[in-house]
Amino acid sequence: LLGVLWNWCLYGTLMVQLYVYIYNFPDDTKPLKLLVYGIFLIETLQTALSGADVYYWFVSGYGNLNHLASPYAMSFDIPVIGAVVSLSVQFFFVYRIWVLSGKKSWWLCLIICLVSLNKSYLCGRLIYFFVAVLHR
Repeated sequence: LLGVLWNWCLYGTLMVQLYVYIYNFPDDTKPLKLLVYGIFLIETLQTALSGADVYYWFVSGYGNLNHLASPYAMSFDIPVIGAVVSLSVQFFFVYRIWVLSGKKSWWLCLIICLVSLNKSYLCGRLIYFFVAVLHR
């Protein structure tokens, strides 16, 4: 419950950051704006799903201990959405490294991409294992 409440607080911070971005950088390229808005929409979905989890556990399942043992939507929203968002942001950072290096350090960018793909896959699988498999 405290984690979900903290998630809602951080979502408010994300909304302020989006407002500041829109206000200060109106001339950014369209792909960069689409990336920012897309990540914001994905985070909105994740926050809504975590709110649905809390509602399922503590409101609709009040007094029913079986509801607390069920992961409900958590088996999707944390591993899958978290992996998608982190991978998108890490790929954007790789793109920035590539551009700032004068497009010379492609080998470093390739290594970072491979490590990011591996990390996102393994984190997603590990969280899915703990949430979906162990809570059956």
